[in-house]
Amino acid sequence: MDEETRAAEVAAVRNQVSGGEFSAVVQSGSIGAVHVGAASPPDPFLWLPVRETDPVALGGRHYDGPYVLRDRDAELAELSGLVVVTGEPLSGKTTTAWAAMVRALPDHQVCVPPPGADLRPLARHEGGPWVLWLDDLEGHLHERGLDAGLLARLTSLGVPVLATMSDTAYDEHRFEPSPHARVLSRARTVELGLEWSLPELMRLTESGDPGHWFVLEGQRGRTNVTQYRGLGPDLWAEWQRARRPANHPRGHRLVRAAIDLHRCGSTKPLPVELLRQTHELYDVDAGSGESFEDALAWAARPRLGITGLLVEEPGGRWRAYGSLIVDAMKADAFPTLDAVWEAALAYDPMAVKPHAGVHYLKKAKAGDAEAMYRFARLWDDDAWLRKAADAGHTGACRELGRSLAGRGETREAERYLEAAAEAGDTEAALELGELLLKRAVAWLTKATDGGSPEAAHLLGDLYLGAGEETRAANLYEDAFAAGYDGVARSYGAYYRYTGAEVYARFFFQRAADAGDELGAAALGAKPWSPEDVEDYLREFAGQEEPMDTTHLGMLLEENGRETEARACYAKGFDLGDPYGAFRLARLLAKEGKPEAARAWMRKAADAGHPGAVKALAAEAGGADTVEG
Repeated sequence: MDEETRAAEVAAVRNQVSGGEFSAVVQSGSIGAVHVGAASPPDPFLWLPVRETDPVALGGRHYDGPYVLRDRDAELAELSGLVVVTGEPLSGKTTTAWAAMVRALPDHQVCVPPPGADLRPLARHEGGPWVLWLDDLEGHLHERGLDAGLLARLTSLGVPVLATMSDTAYDEHRFEPSPHARVLSRARTVELGLEWSLPELMRLTESGDPGHWFVLEGQRGRTNVTQYRGLGPDLWAEWQRARRPANHPRGHRLVRAAIDLHRCGSTKPLPVELLRQTHELYDVDAGSGESFEDALAWAARPRLGITGLLVEEPGGRWRAYGSLIVDAMKADAFPTLDAVWEAALAYDPMAVKPHAGVHYLKKAKAGDAEAMYRFARLWDDDAWLRKAADAGHTGACRELGRSLAGRGETREAERYLEAAAEAGDTEAALELGELLLKRAVAWLTKATDGGSPEAAHLLGDLYLGAGEETRAANLYEDAFAAGYDGVARSYGAYYRYTGAEVYARFFFQRAADAGDELGAAALGAKPWSPEDVEDYLREFAGQEEPMDTTHLGMLLEENGRETEARACYAKGFDLGDPYGAFRLARLLAKEGKPEAARAWMRKAADAGHPGAVKALAAEAGGADTVEG
């Protein structure tokens, strides 16, 4: 490079651009031309390769599923001049127009101007093949927008203009007095309906879209297919954001309850009470101040005048909008609580059971003892019940122990029942005790048969406690005949139990003289007089003891004091003793008040008194049993 050239370049670096004016000092040599004037403004339009576009970039709504061919797509096979796709909001016009452009003009560039932009410079645009995209065409019908002259110029250049309009906007600009009617009169229009034809629905089923089942099976409420597909992302986003404390946290949980119940496989509309109970299984922010009624109203409010997050069905029942269920399944963002699975099974067992089986089996195979137990109960599977028990699940240990006991495998049953009992399971402890009691009776019988008076004594105590006083007396007699004085107190208890107080005292004296302190205490006990009993009962009835209040009524009734007895019976029932209602029913029946007696017998039965339940059942069979 010579010195003159280098000097010219150095000087050029030092030149300044100020206010759009370019000033140059030429040191040596020459230049061909210098442009002096304002800098070129940036291109206000968005230019994209058609192959790289998607409906959202062009103004459509987001949907993850594949595009499904519409019946009118054949009319969009060729694009030239002005083509306007019209339809109601959410009829799919933007997506349909985009799909047609991708099919027909894949190698073009697409120009996407913002609404209200000056379109006149496009008449001078040069470059490769391109298409002008005008979503919501009414926003581009103005004095600097698309007019008849610009349309003619673009058409002569071979530039297609692809636009969308709502039916209302098209009719307003095309048929009402409007300067834009001339432009629209030159358009080829393709009208999309909201309702999908049977062929379109068939193509939907073949598309591989995981949400098509919900579309076809009525999980979209009263919305059409494109509304369903278009609204879905907005509904999902709104529901997700509603969980914040300042938004609608209870409404969020309410909708989640409906989603989860449907995810469990329930196909039936959901009662309000089921939704109320189920949504409380989640961690609702009690501080939000949102009531259940407010949450339901928010969830049911139609979005865009079309549908809510919850859709009401006849009979005041509800469904989650289908797209929410599909999105929840796709995202798999949150697990369904086991308690919700149980609620779904209780409500819709036939539909939910297969889904619950898959859910629990998957978790069971991963080592979840609770899932093993639930799967075993669901399908009556002994193998999984044993696995759950061996994994330490308390309920499984109880149920397996009960099952083994029922089959006569008592020793193994005891092992599992004891494990459950040690974990705090009361039912298992009771059943274990009953098993051990049976074993105790068997072994004591064997020892008695072998001549053990001690065993005869203990076995007699068990029979006396069970109310089999004759068998108890025989065993006591055998022990006493064998010279075993330790049986004296029990023998005395037998005679006191049977009413032979004088004879009982002889045995209590024997026990006391042999050093049996409890025998001595029994000997010193004195019978209560009726007055003693009444004083005792009144003391505890005054402390609102339910049983003693009823017993006071019984004592008063025996003494002919029916008015006081009725009051005690009613109060005993109110305090929680069903027997009070039973006794009052019998007393009223004896007094010739059958309707009142029947009402109180019903109260006693509803509270679980077995005698009342039996009496009403017998009465239903034709017997008059209220009087006893």
